[in-house]
Amino acid sequence: MSLQIKEFPGWLPFSQRGTLSRLHLNLHRAIMLRVGNFRNKATETGNGQNYLTRFRRRLVIGLLLFGVSSSYLFFSIARGPRGMHGYPTDELYALLATNFLQGKTALPIEPRPQLLSLPDPYDPEANWPYRLHEASLYKGHYYLYFGAVPAVTLFLPYRLVTGLDLPNRIAVPIFCIGGYLSSCALFFLLARHNRWALPLWLECAIIVSLGSMSLVSVMLRRPSFYEVAVAGGYFFVMAGFLALARATLVRHAHGKWLLLTGLLFGLSVGCRPHFVVICGIVLVAFALRAGRSPGPVIAMAAGMAACGILLGWYNYVRFDNPLEFGRTYQLTVFSSNPNSTYLGLELNPHATLRSAKNFLFLAPQIDTTLPFLHTATIYPLMGRGGQPLWTEGMVGLIPAAPFALLGLYLPLFLSRRLTAHRSVDELSVWLLYTMYWSGLAVLLVLCIVGWVLGRYLVDFAAIFTFGGVSVATMLWQNISGRPARLIFSCAVGAATVYGAVLNVAFATPSLESMLKFLRNS
Repeated sequence: MSLQIKEFPGWLPFSQRGTLSRLHLNLHRAIMLRVGNFRNKATETGNGQNYLTRFRRRLVIGLLLFGVSSSYLFFSIARGPRGMHGYPTDELYALLATNFLQGKTALPIEPRPQLLSLPDPYDPEANWPYRLHEASLYKGHYYLYFGAVPAVTLFLPYRLVTGLDLPNRIAVPIFCIGGYLSSCALFFLLARHNRWALPLWLECAIIVSLGSMSLVSVMLRRPSFYEVAVAGGYFFVMAGFLALARATLVRHAHGKWLLLTGLLFGLSVGCRPHFVVICGIVLVAFALRAGRSPGPVIAMAAGMAACGILLGWYNYVRFDNPLEFGRTYQLTVFSSNPNSTYLGLELNPHATLRSAKNFLFLAPQIDTTLPFLHTATIYPLMGRGGQPLWTEGMVGLIPAAPFALLGLYLPLFLSRRLTAHRSVDELSVWLLYTMYWSGLAVLLVLCIVGWVLGRYLVDFAAIFTFGGVSVATMLWQNISGRPARLIFSCAVGAATVYGAVLNVAFATPSLESMLKFLRNS
């Protein structure tokens, strides 16, 4: 707005012209000052409203993140400490961290003399009364065949800072929280990079779904040292993809971020050895993307190689073989010892289809026992002969995580026809494809091996769920019209509520355990 002072007619006396000119000029200045003040107040009011809206939005998101993370801790801690066959504790990672501080790689538990005096200590029927379950025996010492990365990255620092041992029921949710927050950070990074328009309800649905449909609920029901390794792998894989996204989407292949990416994926192998397939897929995909620029590829490969060298050295110190993780010297029926006539951990292609069916489609059980929804009880080695050795709680990925179904069909939604509206750019498509093939490769390895365990779902469920919520977000960008958006909103809301309720039911401890937890707290 501007005001112009017109010239006065020439018939006015000169003295009156000057007086009127000054009056009009002062009036013009006063009006402009009032208009400016009004505009400033309007702008401040608008900015204040926008700030208040952003604050409320961030508050809701923060409360949801805190709520999901806190639920992990509650469901795990309420289970209480666990024991093992013949020993009062299963806190093997805490014991391993204690011995690391003394420069030793063996567990601080001496094998019983009766075990060492057996003609064949690896005979599972003969060593049953004396063995440490799931430990490896080599040259008169017990070793933990699970990767040492959780002990080095979490249990050891905790011991140094507090002087106490970290219980498994605390370590498992800590790693799960780290993986969950990494997934959320990765999603919001993609959303900001592609400028996705996200209503608050959709953001809340995605935050809840990433927390529930990763299926960590199946692990939280029994937080033992098995679950520590799986939870650690979940964290390092999702943190690795987050670092990869920052390196490619934000930092434009910055060397430090790529080195961190390699280290994180390398550490995941130290938790779950079969995650080496993820390292291979990520490295090859990035090399193809980098083209003739070897520097970034070398930075990522250096991080992976450093972890591989340290892991090989650790194995050599324990078993005189850099490729031996301890499976050969197990004391159970699953030993890979050449002299063992029992069930070694070999590839089992005949059970691949049956394993895939259970991993993907096994339905939960519904009965009259609280909380009414339960995992199905199966024999994990259904493809093998003989009598079942134990049973395991299990549920299929698709019945427990509806968004994972969208993730399994990710390539269809990333086709050129469906991305013609440019709701996702080329770099984001590359990242989503890399995650997809990584998750599919892990699922294939587990199916070929033939072990169908509930905790193994976490190895790939989080990746497919992430792909599913990304697809849902891209669909939202391309849907127009109030009826279509209303139907889509109801579908997403129903899937979110269903997944959350089901996984909370899986993780909920028995009433007796909860009352015991409340009495002791």
